[in-house]
Amino acid sequence: MGNSDNVRAVECIAQKLKHKFPQLTFVVDPVLGDDGALYVPRELIALYRDVLCPLATLVTPNQFEAELLTNTKITSLDTAKSACDELHRIGVPNVVITSAVLDSASGDHTLHLIGSELCLESGAKHQFAIAFPRLSGYYTGTGDLFAALLLAHYATLAPQFAALGALARACELATATLAGIMQATKLHQESTLVNVASNLPRGSRPNTMVRGFELRIIPSRHLISNPTPSFQSFSI
Repeated sequence: MGNSDNVRAVECIAQKLKHKFPQLTFVVDPVLGDDGALYVPRELIALYRDVLCPLATLVTPNQFEAELLTNTKITSLDTAKSACDELHRIGVPNVVITSAVLDSASGDHTLHLIGSELCLESGAKHQFAIAFPRLSGYYTGTGDLFAALLLAHYATLAPQFAALGALARACELATATLAGIMQATKLHQESTLVNVASNLPRGSRPNTMVRGFELRIIPSRHLISNPTPSFQSFSI
């Protein structure tokens, strides 16, 4: 959000909406950084953790952001579960670490999504993971798209589940759509013959390369309306 004033403004709006609509689903995507680099002033870490996360129905940090918010180095499924538990401790019922590179995975070719849903009333908890292959290339807006897909699926599924399980299913559906759109984007990029240099820092990527990896959302809208899960969740 760029600065503390924006965080406080969102806090105010969220509180008013939650007061008027107690069943509101409020998703916080804590856009702090990625690949070990912060995008925002360091002071925003504590504000996200202490101000916005306790108001959230669901938070969707990436690995680096989850580590910042919980002061937990994520190297395994166990440490990822610990990070989720720390976010539960401050009042977040649903946590999804959207992508993590784990030491136990085969090189850096496999990523893991780690999810955890907690019933605040009973204390019952379901923790799960989804493994999926890393797709080479650069893509713009994957985190935003995933958070939007997850919100839509979770808000639809949660009333249908008497017990825990809605979050895992929502993640399977959102992951299926995102993977399909990224694959379509990669095929489009290859057809345009845009040169893709490797390991470029975010700020130094040429505009032609960034435009070449704009997500193919509109041509892939069938994947949004009718996703077929290709990566299954498993309990951890």
